[in-house]
Amino acid sequence: MKKAGCKGTKDTMATSSIICLVLIIMVLAALIVGCARGKIGPEEKGREVAAIVNGARIYFSDVNEEYASLAPEQKANVTKADALSFLIEREILYQQALKEGFRATAEEVESEYLVFAALSNLTEAELKSQLAARNSSVEKLKSVLLKQVLIIKLLDKKVPRQFVIRHEDVEAVYNASFRQTGLSFEQSENAIVELLSAQRQKAGRERYIESLKEMADVLIVAVPS
Repeated sequence: MKKAGCKGTKDTMATSSIICLVLIIMVLAALIVGCARGKIGPEEKGREVAAIVNGARIYFSDVNEEYASLAPEQKANVTKADALSFLIEREILYQQALKEGFRATAEEVESEYLVFAALSNLTEAELKSQLAARNSSVEKLKSVLLKQVLIIKLLDKKVPRQFVIRHEDVEAVYNASFRQTGLSFEQSENAIVELLSAQRQKAGRERYIESLKEMADVLIVAVPS
C-alpha cells in the first residue's frame, strides 16, 4: 500500500509540474503578445500591432491604409493578409537597404512624388483630399516613396539587369511568340533580349528577397479584419 501511495504522490507531483510548465508557457506567451501590443510612447497609444519585423512594428493602421490604397478591382483579389505580407516584405528590404548604406536625397523623393502625382492624374488638392480620406497625408506618402527609392537601389545593386542571353534562347522565343506577328527575327531580337533579361532579373530578385525573408525575425501578431 505504501508503494502504491508513493506512486500516487509521484504522479501528483508530475502532474503539478506539467501544470506549472503550461502556466509558465502561457505567461511567457502573454508577455510576448503584450509587449508586441504595448505602447512605446504617447504617439503609439491605441495603435494595435499587426507584426514585428526585426524589432520594427507594423500597425493595423498601416495595413488598413495600404489596403485602402488599392483600386476596387484589386481588392477583389487581395486580402488584408496579403497587404500585411507586402508590408513585411517591404520593411525587410528597407532595413536591408539601410544596412547596406543606401540613402535617398530629398530631390530623389520629390521626383518620385511628382511622378506619383502625375500618374494619379489628380491635382495636388485632389491628391491631398484622397490621401486624407485614407487617413494618410503627403508626408506619409513621401516616407513610403523614400523606402521605395532605397529598395530600388538595393535591388539594382544586388540583381542588375546584366545577363548573357544566348542566341538559341532568343530564337526559341521568336519562334514561339513573335514569328506569327509577321515581324522578322532582326526586328524582334532587341525586344526579345529585353524580355528575357527582365524575366531573369525578376526571378533573381525574387530569390534574393526570399533569402532575406528567411533570415528575418518576423512575428505576426494579428491580421486586421
